[in-house]
Amino acid sequence: MRLCVISGKECWQDSSGAWWSYGGFPMQMAAVSSLFDDTTLVIVRGRSRAGGIPLAGVTRVTALRSPVGADLRRKFSVAGRLPYYLWAIARHVREADVVHVPAPGDISILGMLVTLACRKPLLVRYGSSWAPTSQTTMANRLTKTCMRQRAGGRNVMLATGEGASPPARGVQWVFATALSRSELEAIRPCFDRALCAPPRLVYAGRLSVEKGVAVLLRALALLKAEDRQRLPHLTVVGDGPARRDLELLTVDLGCAEQVRFVGHCDRQALSQHLMQADLCVQPSLTEGFSKAWLDAMAHGLPVLASTVGAAPSVIGTDEQDARGWLVPPGDPRLLARRLREALDTTRDWPALRRRCRAFVEGRTLEAWTTAIGHACAAQWNLALVDGKLRR
Repeated sequence: MRLCVISGKECWQDSSGAWWSYGGFPMQMAAVSSLFDDTTLVIVRGRSRAGGIPLAGVTRVTALRSPVGADLRRKFSVAGRLPYYLWAIARHVREADVVHVPAPGDISILGMLVTLACRKPLLVRYGSSWAPTSQTTMANRLTKTCMRQRAGGRNVMLATGEGASPPARGVQWVFATALSRSELEAIRPCFDRALCAPPRLVYAGRLSVEKGVAVLLRALALLKAEDRQRLPHLTVVGDGPARRDLELLTVDLGCAEQVRFVGHCDRQALSQHLMQADLCVQPSLTEGFSKAWLDAMAHGLPVLASTVGAAPSVIGTDEQDARGWLVPPGDPRLLARRLREALDTTRDWPALRRRCRAFVEGRTLEAWTTAIGHACAAQWNLALVDGKLRR
């Protein structure tokens, strides 16, 4: 079976012609591709950057011209090039047996609409918060409306998260991960170690406004104003459009000595940063199911996360059984207080670290791929044979 993936994810080529990307995208694309015999990946051509991860498992990559600018300017850019995008996407959709669209995003919406118009089987995976948040955009609402209305039949609709009931009729929950079984087995946390002096925090993810990193920096500034003896240090892993503003904010807040920006990292470098930290802080203003939660927990690293998306289910709400702490999104004072409590309160750190590691055991890329494969097989009346979808 032939798969076509339509995504607005930026990728780039090196001098040898190999394609690269960043974050969990390369691993997830390889995993989804493994369900099919042939995969065409339609992405956006971006600039080369350090810390990339090669795209593997796909048969061919087609690069679209990148929209210009951000926010409103980007919307006008996509609208101005609409005939080009529709033609380029439709050309590959028509040749595919199945189309996969990681959503949300402007290119993703176009991919959904073209696939529906061509009456091809569609697999949509929505990665942002299904519940409305302060960061929910019109594009988010449009994508979710389309998913609700077209769920069922030839269309498999998945929302990233967890819950006791489905997010909508015909829409299924699915977790998110970039962690393979072999990678998990290679990670050997030291559960019994003491906290570092000073304590070490880590953030891992895209540097954009909705990720809430500015809230974390302001929380650190509040802790510094208390003249604490054990002032935590923060390593920021990742890159994105907000990086320059965040670096300037760090200086303005007087926290430059506490905060280190290391940019994009490959999986090995990310693992090293997580292994050296005491606590992973993910202060997102909106989220579905953050892959960074599982990456951190695989290293026995508790997570302090905002109460968005699946965080209450993943982190836990019972202090005795939780794998970290929760805080309402967007409030530096509450985040500072929660950081203070997490680092200063006497607790059984080895037991906490072991709970984190245990939670990840059944949430690897292999389990994620199998879950998606079973969802597709059931809806398309196919069989999942030796990891492949078969008629």
